[in-house]
Amino acid sequence: MDLSQKQNTVQTMRQEQVMTHQQIQALEMLFLPVLELQTMINEEISKNPVIDSEAPDDLPDNPIDSASDDWLDKILKLEEEKRYIRTSSVSRYSEDDEEKRLHYLESITEEKTFQQLLLEQLRFLDMEPTLHACCEVVISGLDDNGYLSSHPADLAMASGQSLELVKKAIEIVQKLDPPGVAASDLRERLLIQLSRKGLEDTRAYEAVRDYLDEIAANHIPQVARKMKISLDEIKEVITCIQGLSPMLSSESVSPHEYVREEVEVIEEVGELKVKMKNDYLPSLYISKNYREILNDPSATKETKDYIKEKIHSGVFLINSIIQRQTTIRKIVGALVEFQSDFFKNGIENLKPMTMAQIAEKAGIHETTVSRAAAGKYIRCKYGLLSLRGFFSTGYESDDGKSVSKDVVKNAIKLLIDSEDAVSPLSDSDIAGKLKPQGYKVARRTVAKYRESMNILPSNLRRRY
Repeated sequence: MDLSQKQNTVQTMRQEQVMTHQQIQALEMLFLPVLELQTMINEEISKNPVIDSEAPDDLPDNPIDSASDDWLDKILKLEEEKRYIRTSSVSRYSEDDEEKRLHYLESITEEKTFQQLLLEQLRFLDMEPTLHACCEVVISGLDDNGYLSSHPADLAMASGQSLELVKKAIEIVQKLDPPGVAASDLRERLLIQLSRKGLEDTRAYEAVRDYLDEIAANHIPQVARKMKISLDEIKEVITCIQGLSPMLSSESVSPHEYVREEVEVIEEVGELKVKMKNDYLPSLYISKNYREILNDPSATKETKDYIKEKIHSGVFLINSIIQRQTTIRKIVGALVEFQSDFFKNGIENLKPMTMAQIAEKAGIHETTVSRAAAGKYIRCKYGLLSLRGFFSTGYESDDGKSVSKDVVKNAIKLLIDSEDAVSPLSDSDIAGKLKPQGYKVARRTVAKYRESMNILPSNLRRRY
């Protein structure tokens, strides 16, 4: 190896970034929904004796910045400066209120989220850290039904990795359970399930791959002729297909799954305001008793070193919580500014919006938006809404106005809700009725959106 090669190797090694346990913990905090975050904080409190969740008598005003070099000196001088570390300006509770709050949180049966189940499986796989991170981004891009609604190119941009690596990550996630997760549509989901059963070379696989739309339209004799098989054989194929699972939610998430809003968007005198819901977070403090031990000349060096290490971990935990809340507030603030017409006037004013747009507006990386959006909910006058649900592609209507795909989905649902039950609308009929409304949507797109809303095809909606 010549000198230049050695220099390049050394430079590469020096540039490689190795994430510490604390950095990983901070990322996990951003990813976790609120109830899981509560559990994580309680675990950290139980492992770190220097962290108190009860306010001391001399409650100070200003937090400590652990990023500065003299953080420990400030900790040691807290008695003089009357300063403590706390997570946020969370309102303090009476003993009765605190008891009720803890009873509420502890009485909830914790259910693993869809994403959490997948992440647990991911931890057992041996892969490079970069590929592992890409898989996490893919998982964060799944909708509530386990479909990968984000385009691989968008995920590549969000993760900062190549499209090839993201596609490899998608293949890995598609091998997780339940079978069919991370599929882009119903067809791919069923094909993945058939493949997992070793049925790639069967007529059922061929039927799903080439004729699923025609089967859904009940064109069974035509499909049988095209596949050159008898009606009895096509019935066996359909029986096989009916044994697959088009919906994954019921298999992976309990029907009693609890969600809670992290942010509330309210309108006051025509102005939209973002309010963080911090009541589930305890206020954290560095214990006064342990700080006194650091000032005790009789304490051993080993004892003081142990306390310093725990204080450093405690400060990092507190600042990570502050950073998490600040990041979510930035993202929601940018979202509310972008979607102000929706929050004021309703779903017909929802605009297509990407994570890249919000990341730029909030001044943070797109990957951060992707992580923060997972499992988070916003409360507004229209109800409890998924933060991830705001990010979608859209269409341009005839008047040149960009509209979200959720607006189109809502229009589809309204048409189906008002249809004649004896003669329900086909996907082609719906596409035709959407055109006068200014939405030029293909029949296949209508079918995809209908399936995503768990609405059956017309032949199965018909009432005789």
